[in-house]
Amino acid sequence: MIDGKHIGGLLALLAALVLPFNATAADKVKVAIGQKGLWDTLIVHQGLEQGIFKKAGLDVEATWTRGGAETLQAVITGSADFALANGITGVIGAYAKGAPVRIVGAQMTGASDLFWYAKADGPVRGMKDLDGKTVGYSRPGSSSHLVALALADAVGVKPRFVSSGDVSGTRVQVMSGQIDAGWSAPPFNLELVTEGKIRIIARGGDVASLNNQTVRVNVAGVKFLTERRDVARRFMQTYADTIDWMYRNTDASIAFYAKFNQLPMDVAKQAFAFYPKQGLALAPIAGLQQSLDQALEYKNIDKPLPVKDAQGMIDLVYQPGK
Repeated sequence: MIDGKHIGGLLALLAALVLPFNATAADKVKVAIGQKGLWDTLIVHQGLEQGIFKKAGLDVEATWTRGGAETLQAVITGSADFALANGITGVIGAYAKGAPVRIVGAQMTGASDLFWYAKADGPVRGMKDLDGKTVGYSRPGSSSHLVALALADAVGVKPRFVSSGDVSGTRVQVMSGQIDAGWSAPPFNLELVTEGKIRIIARGGDVASLNNQTVRVNVAGVKFLTERRDVARRFMQTYADTIDWMYRNTDASIAFYAKFNQLPMDVAKQAFAFYPKQGLALAPIAGLQQSLDQALEYKNIDKPLPVKDAQGMIDLVYQPGK
């Protein structure tokens, strides 16, 4: 017969065995995310806040980057499993050079969220006034780089493009007169528009051809996709589930967005209007031929990459509804 003392000992032993298992049950995932605090770059943080990733058995460590190649480099070097919000032409360039990366989902289709602005008391009133002048974008290969080039081409001007960094760094350069126009995305700088300090001179949506093109993508490393494919699939599924939660619970998700960025709710709601849910769909990778043509035109690649060959760059580990 087992007495109370022995039962207590057995229970203590079982607890010692179970607790370490529970503590290590969640799969660790490292994520690099470009451009801190935008509606679409806060998807992971919304999911973490609501416990959606935890429920899926994922322990997500998210690190911010300043966008462009910096985000992609985190996966190429192995310091992150996923790189989110990468400009697609930059990814095409990296893939063509042999980088071990794959597109695992669209991140933004269309460019309705990006805009360019100049000081309200300056001479620049539209893109047509920027011939020979300086125009900022975040980092080479970013979506802001792609869209800035497309906007200039659409009106037939040749600005001098400058990698001006993130939204706040770009703002300093515009307001101090270091560059003539800069890029932004909601909610940032909307208050300056309201105050009459800056004027919006162009929007990504001004180029109609971009509206049906995936301009940013989510990327993972080949080694990670090979060795931990189930984890990769669960992460992308949970990412999609978080988007669904955000658009079902807009009051809560906009409140989190406002709190994260220390915004008044009216500004947060104004910014939210720039992001239709369909723009965040994980599939398809729309307008791939157009992106390949732009990658060649803007020298991300030095020779044409046929669509059939570019398909090897795409590995959609999870597609909602399939």
